[in-house]
Amino acid sequence: MGHSITAIIVKGEFDKTEAEAFDLIGTDLGFGLTLFHIDHYYSACWQYLLKTQGNLETTNIDSIVFPTETSIADILKKITGNREVQFAIIQTDYFGGIGNQYANVFTGTTNANNSIETINQALKYLGVMTKNGHDEFETVGLHQIREQPSFLEKYIEIADQYGV
Repeated sequence: MGHSITAIIVKGEFDKTEAEAFDLIGTDLGFGLTLFHIDHYYSACWQYLLKTQGNLETTNIDSIVFPTETSIADILKKITGNREVQFAIIQTDYFGGIGNQYANVFTGTTNANNSIETINQALKYLGVMTKNGHDEFETVGLHQIREQPSFLEKYIEIADQYGV
């Protein structure tokens, strides 16, 4: 079975109604963290709609579909009310134990730690403490989230309509 997700993990409280206005449906991971599924089509569409420009400074990323648009930080500022919101962008793509994962952590629009490469490192940075011999990934239950939700599929067509 594969494991293929792209998401934002946000530290702290957020306005659920405001998040839903941006199609963000949260999954509580514990440790004051919430996971929101996104993909590169999602972030490109919101970049267009919010009329934002530029990309977040990412490091150690070897994926052409890793979302980097500054619209991600802008949306998170709106839903949290915090200009210096801490968050990670994560991505997994595994099948049969072979594949890749990527993670970067941000404070606002600034890359918070250029040496972070893995999801476990990002989760640890955001405050996850391992439990019961599990790593950070398993501690917050990411091993149980295997794929993207189907609602994100609409952003493929929308991105095509916007030409982004």
